[in-house]
Amino acid sequence: MYDDLDFAATGMPDLLRGLIDPDPAVRGMALDAMRNVGDLDDRMLATVPFLLEVLRTPGVPGRDGIAELLASIGAAGSWPFEVAGDDDDLGATVARIGQARQLIAGGDLLGLAADPDPWLRAAMPPLLTIREDDPRVAEVFTSRFGVETDGDARRALLDGLGRIAARTGDAGIVAHLLGVAAAAPEPSVAAAALIAAARADPVRVPLDGAAGLLERAYAEPAGFTTETVTSAVPEARRAPHAARMIDGLTDALGPRVADRVAILRELLRSPHADVAGDALLGAIKLVERWRGEHAEVIRAIGRRLSHPDPRVVGHTAATLRCWAPLTAVVAEPVAAALSTLDALPWRDGLPAWTVPSRSEPPGLHPTLDVLARLADERALPLLLTALELRQRPPDSGYLLARYPRHAERIVAAMLPVLSAPRAAGRHGIHVALQAFGVTAAPAVPWLLAAPLDDDAATTLGRIGPAAAEAVPALRAAATGDDARLAVAAAGALWRIEGSPAVLPLLAAHIDGPWGTAALAAIAELGAAAADAAPIVATVLGAPDGDRWRPMHAAVALWRMIGDADRTAPVLTAAWHGNPHTRNAIVAAVAGPSPAGPFTAGPLAAALVPLLRAESVDPRRYGARDRGWSSNQVTNDERLLAACRAALAGTGGVPA
Repeated sequence: MYDDLDFAATGMPDLLRGLIDPDPAVRGMALDAMRNVGDLDDRMLATVPFLLEVLRTPGVPGRDGIAELLASIGAAGSWPFEVAGDDDDLGATVARIGQARQLIAGGDLLGLAADPDPWLRAAMPPLLTIREDDPRVAEVFTSRFGVETDGDARRALLDGLGRIAARTGDAGIVAHLLGVAAAAPEPSVAAAALIAAARADPVRVPLDGAAGLLERAYAEPAGFTTETVTSAVPEARRAPHAARMIDGLTDALGPRVADRVAILRELLRSPHADVAGDALLGAIKLVERWRGEHAEVIRAIGRRLSHPDPRVVGHTAATLRCWAPLTAVVAEPVAAALSTLDALPWRDGLPAWTVPSRSEPPGLHPTLDVLARLADERALPLLLTALELRQRPPDSGYLLARYPRHAERIVAAMLPVLSAPRAAGRHGIHVALQAFGVTAAPAVPWLLAAPLDDDAATTLGRIGPAAAEAVPALRAAATGDDARLAVAAAGALWRIEGSPAVLPLLAAHIDGPWGTAALAAIAELGAAAADAAPIVATVLGAPDGDRWRPMHAAVALWRMIGDADRTAPVLTAAWHGNPHTRNAIVAAVAGPSPAGPFTAGPLAAALVPLLRAESVDPRRYGARDRGWSSNQVTNDERLLAACRAALAGTGGVPA
């Protein structure tokens, strides 16, 4: 009935009836359908009074699921992240959340914390914590914990107390939780209390013996079930009620990076798959969201590369692939795992170090990816072989760009790929050729043999004067109707000829859809583009939600005329308003302007405090509890290195 989870087709009345159906399977599918609505619209809001009435009716099946659904509806901050649309849409949804929370808070639900149904009792604390301003909730949780016998309900009460303490800063609740953690006979209950306290006040939480406590919690007898310990490896989970406690505690400890490392290092060595799997998740959260000394944790993860199950090896390498340069400490076990794959026979025309796909060209095995991101010489022969495959892995070019010392050899292997304009991974090939600069000059005839596009134009520009034969084609493209290609071609002409005659061509696109690229190209002209300063300055205050265009305008103005007074405020606003601009800002302003070097000028005085604050911030820039980027760690490590290098060059510039 609910297999497709199609909310619009199923209809609200049927879904509501399904939530209280005697059949648990029907209830589960209806609940999934309600959860997959994706936005809190008026129809969903209208169900809240009905759901509250059902919740208060004894004996109705599925009340625990309804409590969980209501908690998700009223949870602050959960629904708005799923809203697609303009600010009006978001504002309307937030308003509906407020209405839902008011309905739930006025629903007279406190008595359900003592309901005869243990499943409902375990589901109630997240819902009751919506009444964050009601002191009775904490009192009910505390008194109920003293008489509660159900383990799930006891742990839920502790979690609820931790959420209240985190919101209110109630030190008395934290002290109570720490007392439970020290005295509870059940390891999982003690661990739950520790986690709840850490969410409220991570600094106060004692961690002596924490790893052992978690090991005992995962070993508690609770019957047998099978769950997915990691996204790739199904294993027996011994105590389902302890699932995610490891990453729950370590994540809650926040900036206590060294303590988190100590716990995870020990648990990653566990022979039990459930412990090691959850410790891996905790390690992922640590490395990807927090800065610090992660070598021990990464080495502990690297030991999984010798596991006999190839799925474990693949999943482990996939975890490591996005952490360069931190993965240098596990280069040897990664290389050993890759060597094992390379020794296997090919299958269906593909080596074992590729990953077949039904609808796409094959990918590269994560072990090869990890090693190549480190520019390790042992990966190079396999990447060159990848270029020759009939089904070429798209990432090959991007990874080969990391080997400029072997540019001549790599360029020669890439030339045949350029003859196939729609070849898989062709953009990556261009990225590599651009990285190799003048060494990629043999590619010029191949690039000109096909219709010119923006990738090819950019590549020709990066080759520089050695691509002079491309000038006629680039001039035609720079005045053509394709704005994206025109900007790329004009920038390429500057790099090849060095003539400021391209400035009007670039300036014509500042206000267009490729204005950011045009501004970046103008910045390369530097003082030669000074005549365009008034036009560029008009962009500084232009409305721009992601800050990229004003940031590029500020960088261009600095490079053109060294105007720190107008540049610094815009760059500072971009730095705070969009953390993803930070690498570009540091890279762009670290060099000299017509007014003098960054290291001694007024722009340095304005930006050095930002660089210093960044260099000591324990949190990775742009890190969020929701969302993820494959370049998050690499870009952050690059930013840290750039900030430190810039600071080292500023000498006595005051903070």
